Parts: sequence; C-alpha cells; structure tokens
Amino acid sequence: TMAGRTAVVSVAAFALVCAVVVAAGTATPGPGTAPTWRPVALMHGLMASAEAMSHAAKWIEADYPGIHILNVEVGNGKEDSLLMDMNKQVDVFAQAIRADPAMAQGFNVIAHSQGGFLARGYVERYNDPPVHNLITWATPHDGQYGVPDFNIPFLDKLMSDVVDGGWQSKLVQETISFASYWKDPYNYTAYLENNIFLADLNNERPEKNATYKERMTSLNTVLLVDSVVDKIVVPYSSPWFQFFYLNQSTNVQPFNQTPAYVGDWLGMRTLNEAGKVQLRQTNCPHQDLPRNVCKKWYDLYTQPLLNNTLP
Repeated sequence: TMAGRTAVVSVAAFALVCAVVVAAGTATPGPGTAPTWRPVALMHGLMASAEAMSHAAKWIEADYPGIHILNVEVGNGKEDSLLMDMNKQVDVFAQAIRADPAMAQGFNVIAHSQGGFLARGYVERYNDPPVHNLITWATPHDGQYGVPDFNIPFLDKLMSDVVDGGWQSKLVQETISFASYWKDPYNYTAYLENNIFLADLNNERPEKNATYKERMTSLNTVLLVDSVVDKIVVPYSSPWFQFFYLNQSTNVQPFNQTPAYVGDWLGMRTLNEAGKVQLRQTNCPHQDLPRNVCKKWYDLYTQPLLNNTLP
C-alpha cells in the first residue's frame, strides 16, 4: 500500500508543485509530503514466473519507498506462459490487475519479453483501470521470424513444429504461446488469415479496431527497449515495432516507414508525433534485462518514468 497525503497547501505552493513536471508527466511531491506513487505492475516473460521480475521489484522499491508493486504471474508461471493461449493470458493479467484495489486509480506497467504482449493487450482490450506509462523490455511487438537460441531441447522441438507450418494451425497457436506471434514475411497473407492473436493485437487486418487505437493513444508514454545482442527475438528490433520487409528476411523496415505506422493502425504515429514514444537500445542479453547485471538500463530508461504520483 502507499502512504496518503493530507497536507493543505496554498494556491502559490500548489502552482509551484504543479510546475515541477518530470519526464513521466506528473508533478513530484513537494518537500515534507509523503508521495503517493502511482502503482507499478510487473509482467514476466516466456518460461518464467514472477520471480524473474523480483530484481526489478527491489530496484523500484529502493527508488520509490512505499510504492505499491503488483508482480503478476500467469497461472503457474513457467508452464502456463508457454502452454496457455495468449488471448487467455491477456485476460489472466487483466483479472490480476482488477483484483488488486491498489491499482484502481491507474498504474504504470513494466513487462519483459512475451509479457509485453500481455501488458499491451491489456491496454487495447481493457485499460480499466488505465495504464499511464507502458514500458516493455525486448517484446517482439511486430512478430517473431527466426529460431531463438533457446538451447533447451524440448523448446527447440516446439519451435521446429511451429516453423514447419504449425504457426498456421489454430490448435498449435492455442497450445504453444509463441506460435501466435510468429509472423512469416514470405507468407503474410496466410498469417493474416490464420493468426489468432498478433494480427488482431496489431490491427493488421483490413477492418481496424478503433478502440485499440483510442486506448493506445491515451497512454502518457510508451517506452520500447530492445537489445542489439538479443539472441531470442528475431529481428532484434521487433520490440520497436520493426519487422522484415515482405518476401525477404534480411532487411528490416524502419519504425516510421511501416504500413502500421504510416496508416496509424494502433496510434503509434499519433503518439510519436506527440513525443510520447521512446525507442531505447541496450547491449544486454535478452534474459538479463530484468536482472541485476543490466540494472543500469533500468536506471537510464525506465526509472524516470516511474517518478509520478496518483492524482
């Protein structure tokens, strides 16, 4: 829980407080007041549990004493993050948010890898209570096309099944999470026809969901972090909503030149033109982004976006 604030301030003092606006867009409490920090939700990635975000939780608690943190785990964590339908995972995340009274006035969210789909899916499909700042670390927002360096035999087998055409199967997508964000640039039409998750979430089909765009553009800031040494996400800049040009898998189309951006399918152009999109790069290995070895990237990019309070 968070400490309340009950100080009576003069009009002049109130104006001064309101003038101190941080990067996250909300005034920092003045001297002598107990800050009511906006709560933070954490969401782990594939084959992980809430424990994977425990380091990040400690960083946040140290920076913002008294802040409320909800470290969400999907089902039983490691297994369900892999074997549960991604659409259901979004719903599970939403249920966890709505079950926590401390989140009722809104919150910031930090999500790692696959977890970023759940956070963004929540924004697009629920957003009540509302997300203030959406922060994702190495989430392949524009899809995955390339075999990750899992080095885990059974995961490598599942990936082979997906690559060998399983990505077009509704059953496979419902039972192997990453199959529903696999995007084949050589078979884009088949992807649009058969995908059960990402094509909808990214508003890629001809009939657009205006609500998705409306909710995305309500965000204060979107921070998208990628890594140039990522061996899991392919292409490594997919976290920036960048992907291969169609019919090849070598060159990546820049963020502001994609059809999704130009057409403003999700409102990313609207957000970017308003200065609300931050594209940030690291040289941190994929799995290490939530770990102490990569804390410096949290300090540099994420920490300032948590420096905001509830209204």
